Amino acid sequence: MVALDGSVLAGLRALDTPTVCNALELVAPERRGYGFTSQPLVCARPDLPSVVAFARTATIRAAHPSNDADVTYARNAYYEYIDAGPKPSIVVIQDLDAEPGYGSF
Repeated sequence: MVALDGSVLAGLRALDTPTVCNALELVAPERRGYGFTSQPLVCARPDLPSVVAFARTATIRAAHPSNDADVTYARNAYYEYIDAGPKPSIVVIQDLDAEPGYGSF
């Protein structure tokens, strides 16, 4: 992983996501066919400014909750995974339920 200095991060922070994605498609055209979503993304806090961070990804199913022991184990593993990653980080969670939304908050 390459460390980026503050000026690069500040420059990225000034751009919107579509601009960054379009630039990535120009420098890495092989990525045009994957790495995107066809479902809407929901920003929980649109009032906050843009961030440049490492994505820590996860999936969730919440329509049919697991037993308490499984939930406790999974939650602890999730927090350890988030903490172990590079910083700054941001979490992106995909809801795998047939009707997405149960695990949103």
